[in-house]
Amino acid sequence: MPASVALDASKFTSGSSEERAAYARDLLVQLGSNGYVRLRNHGIPSELVDGCFGWSKRFFDLPLEEKVKTLNPPGPNPQRGWSTLGAEKTSTLYGKLMGHDVPDDLKDAREHFDFGTPGDDLFPSRWPTSSTLPGFQPFLEDFFHRCEQVSLDILHALELALDLPPATFRQQCMPNASEFRLNHYPAISAKDLNSDKVERIWPHFDLGVITLLFTDTVGGLEFQDRANPDKFVLVDPADKTEMVVNISETLQRWTAGALPAGLHRVTAPKAVGGEDDEDAVVPERYSIAYFCKAAREARVSPLEPFRAADAAAEEADGMTALEYQQKRLLTAY
Repeated sequence: MPASVALDASKFTSGSSEERAAYARDLLVQLGSNGYVRLRNHGIPSELVDGCFGWSKRFFDLPLEEKVKTLNPPGPNPQRGWSTLGAEKTSTLYGKLMGHDVPDDLKDAREHFDFGTPGDDLFPSRWPTSSTLPGFQPFLEDFFHRCEQVSLDILHALELALDLPPATFRQQCMPNASEFRLNHYPAISAKDLNSDKVERIWPHFDLGVITLLFTDTVGGLEFQDRANPDKFVLVDPADKTEMVVNISETLQRWTAGALPAGLHRVTAPKAVGGEDDEDAVVPERYSIAYFCKAAREARVSPLEPFRAADAAAEEADGMTALEYQQKRLLTAY
């Protein structure tokens, strides 16, 4: 796998026409080769990224009785509110997609809080009250819109690099049906995490078009090495403000596999002791994810410029993005 070099996204948003074109080409190469790319100077200020991590910690530090008030009801609909430790099973999300038999006792050592597009009446977000966490909702809704703009810039760059008609991808994401997630991975013994029953997140593809991810400095994020598919490589952002972007299932389908989704997981950082070290503890970890999704009525079959190359998306023909997401989420709960 080629080394992942952090690209300077400002070359696209404020650079010359030559710099924009070069950035778009590099973005396509990185995403096409690895399934992910690291971005700096993406337009979201470092103080806001730090602030988002701060709000995340404050939410997960709430008493149980407060978090339960925002509990996400398991099922096929887009996730809204707090999901308890291990509620989502990423092992089945990937395994059943690939037709594998997956044991029922594989667990995710993670809790998360999800919300959707501000003003979504079909699937309203479930927020803690303003008296419980004053300022939480307006901060995160503002952060959501900033991520929305970054995701549209990325899709715009891919359209240019692929020489597609203007807004080929972007128009499929209107109106916005994207989702935002705060992840918390509590501290856990290395022995448990290195067993064959528990992972922070099992290998999986994200649902949606692309994912924008911020992680803290604990580490453990890994992507499949496409040159050696049985292996994973560590992806370590330089700091919390550097963004990791990965291709998700819908973009793979839209491009008939020309841009494959990035298979990834979160496991024990390499610096932590192994399963034979009874005393080793993997510290808690936080991450922030914006899942850029297709509009709910958009189709998840190959788009017109890619249909001639398609040979594997017949099942999705006619299926909307919402229907596809609901089908996939049924495997995760």
